[in-house]
Amino acid sequence: MVTKQSSTGGRWPMSSIASWLADCHDGLVYGEPAQSFTTLCEGLTEYRLGMSDEQWRADILPACRSHPLDQLLLEDPYTRRARERPRGYAGDAVMMDYIYFRTPPDTCSELGRQVFASLTGSPNGASVRWRREHLADLIDSQAWRCDALSVLAVACGHCRECLLLPSETLQAIETFIALDQDPDSLEIVRKTLPAQIVPRRMAAQSLVRETSLRGFDLVYSAGLYDYLAEPAAAALTHLLVERTAPGGTVLIANFTPDNWGRGYMEAFMDWHLVLRTRDDMRRLVPATGVTSSCVYFDPYRNVVYLKMIKA
Repeated sequence: MVTKQSSTGGRWPMSSIASWLADCHDGLVYGEPAQSFTTLCEGLTEYRLGMSDEQWRADILPACRSHPLDQLLLEDPYTRRARERPRGYAGDAVMMDYIYFRTPPDTCSELGRQVFASLTGSPNGASVRWRREHLADLIDSQAWRCDALSVLAVACGHCRECLLLPSETLQAIETFIALDQDPDSLEIVRKTLPAQIVPRRMAAQSLVRETSLRGFDLVYSAGLYDYLAEPAAAALTHLLVERTAPGGTVLIANFTPDNWGRGYMEAFMDWHLVLRTRDDMRRLVPATGVTSSCVYFDPYRNVVYLKMIKA
């Protein structure tokens, strides 16, 4: 059982952490893998939320990386891809597809498949799938309001939300620009999505120089803000609002500090996000140019959303 840190701020007993990791390891190998993996993830997040950044880095991360669990969990292709970063960063579009479609590679071991199923089926995975559906619903609702809908997706990945759009919505789209700096992701967009969805290679920070991209009815960015410090996030939000048509909608999403999978992501996936609270999101609203805004969570409360209407 994992307990909260004491109010005295004392360091966690390393023998206790080692014993708990050993129990999780034995449960994965000899017991019930799904239950043991859930215990591991929930326990790691409890540890993470109960200690300082310094103590987490000094105590928990080395304990996890030096434990036999570390190599065992790399049998999961989702965990391994985050660690190996074949596209230079964790959380690439292939990893998102793992969550959307929940299909591991054929070469995956049996234990790897069980960890993969537990991880992609976790509350964090459910939040990512809900985010995709939410984006599709937003595009669909905007299409009902516009005779010729124009959309800008920033850091689009594979833009899989567009696979969920009904034909009537696709027909209502006049312009849909899918921006990403990853050429491999854009090639998937080009091959798998209708011609209305136009991929364009561009980093978000380069948008400031591309003045032709403006006047959109809907602008959204689903995963980029998880990697932006506050100054960059505030600047980009101002830019996205600026590029939106009057009365148009801007939507951004961000994982929360207490998201279910945080501990496992940091400890075993080497995946560190810039996490935001409700108040953090509110601070991103530009001082001018926005007539209304709201902040809300997904049903699993792992992702927080900021929706703004341009004046």
